[in-house]
Amino acid sequence: MPGLISPISAASHGTAAGMKRARAEEAIPTYGEPHPKKRRVVHKLQHTQPIQHIIEPLGGGFGAAGDKQFFDYQLRRAIAVQCKGIGFDSSRPEALEQFSGLVDDFMTNFLADVRKSMSSARRTETVPHDWIYALKSSGINGSSALEEHLNHGSVPPALIQPPFAPSDNIEPPPPDFEGLLGSELSGKADKESRKYIPAHFPPFPSRHTYKATPVFAHRENDPRSIREKAAEEGIAAEKSLRTLMAAQKAGLQKRKGGKRKESELLRKRNAMWKEAMEDCLQDEAEREAKERRRRADLDREDDEWEEGTHSMALTQTQSQHERKINLDEGVQVNYDRKFWRKNARGV
Repeated sequence: MPGLISPISAASHGTAAGMKRARAEEAIPTYGEPHPKKRRVVHKLQHTQPIQHIIEPLGGGFGAAGDKQFFDYQLRRAIAVQCKGIGFDSSRPEALEQFSGLVDDFMTNFLADVRKSMSSARRTETVPHDWIYALKSSGINGSSALEEHLNHGSVPPALIQPPFAPSDNIEPPPPDFEGLLGSELSGKADKESRKYIPAHFPPFPSRHTYKATPVFAHRENDPRSIREKAAEEGIAAEKSLRTLMAAQKAGLQKRKGGKRKESELLRKRNAMWKEAMEDCLQDEAEREAKERRRRADLDREDDEWEEGTHSMALTQTQSQHERKINLDEGVQVNYDRKFWRKNARGV
């Protein structure tokens, strides 16, 4: 059969086509070790920020302007209290500075462990588990390791926790709105009725803010008073309407009386339009006069209608000379509507 090699054939003693090459014994990897011919791929970021070289000074950058000096003083004071508890009465400045450097290094490593735990879980804020991880990384597995540091010994309590000076920015007391709100809206009575509320707590807000209280508006029931009030409102509305109409009329008169601002191009266009209209009207008047003269000549030839036609022509001439057209007015639409038929006007 194709693909099978007989064990007695010569090809069974060596390599043939379709067979894998024999592997050397020393090249076979043991269990758990990487293959010698397999390429090892290491995944890492190409560009990283060297945060391990960034030194953050103690107490720098937050709070008031002099918080760094305050925290440095508290750190040196805590070191002095610790030395006093051990038995030292004094210390040199370089020793205090070296002790401060050790504390700074320890807190830097401690907070680095906190950040490591926080970043591994992709959190932007710490949780108690991050601090527990940092304590365990520092070798503190329980509260028993801190009991010896909590023993004050012969150090007086006044030295351990000295009194602080009062703050300069004292918060002013809340404003008193009792006179403004009155007894119905004030919540002072509700607070005083509950003896368990401390005296320095502010009073309750108005009871209408947290309790539904029915409000009934006063309505007039006397018919005479209702009529008098309606008459007064009608008179006031009429006066307001008259004032409004007078102001509207004054505005329209002022708008018509004032000169409208026009651009140079618009003035040229209006002048050209007026000139064209005047030429058109002049040509029309000349054409009408010529037509009247022609008709007058024809009427003179007729002896019967000479007198009547001549008088009618004079009347038309007078009426044509009396007609004046204002070119500044707008286009008059349907000016000859009175000559329309009634059906066309829709009457």
